[in-house]
Amino acid sequence: MTSKSRLLLALILGGAATLSASLAAVDLAHAASAADPQPSATDRAAAKAGNEIDEAVGPNRPVTKRELKSGVALDTIGNPAQTLATAQVKNRQGQAIGTVSAVDVAPDGKAEAIHVDVGGFLGLGEHRVAIKARSFVYLKSRDLLVTNMTKDQIKALPAELPPHG
Repeated sequence: MTSKSRLLLALILGGAATLSASLAAVDLAHAASAADPQPSATDRAAAKAGNEIDEAVGPNRPVTKRELKSGVALDTIGNPAQTLATAQVKNRQGQAIGTVSAVDVAPDGKAEAIHVDVGGFLGLGEHRVAIKARSFVYLKSRDLLVTNMTKDQIKALPAELPPHG
């Protein structure tokens, strides 16, 4: 793919992400009032578009040590179900892993597990896995969850049946 093609793809997906983000603001306001907010279809679409843009513009850009040091553990995040609903999920090598489909929250309000849609392309052939929250660092400035697991380790996790969320 040429750089012009990548730029065009990024612009198209960026427009879709902007529209999705605008619609997501309405959904987020509604989710904030719910007792157990879950990401809406719009939130998930925006997160997927973000992953697609990131892959088109700079695929597999490793997450730097400096970025990791600026990250926070998930047990320090208030309202993790809403905060992490649209985060991208990558490994430390910068490979896109998938999108957040749900966040399990303990009674004390801390994230326990992140449910991630992995594999496939544009929703085809993907499956959902649960990853313990302690396996992640959250980079707020990039709305990015970074895991210490490799892409192959995550793909090898058992698929959830029935899907969560």
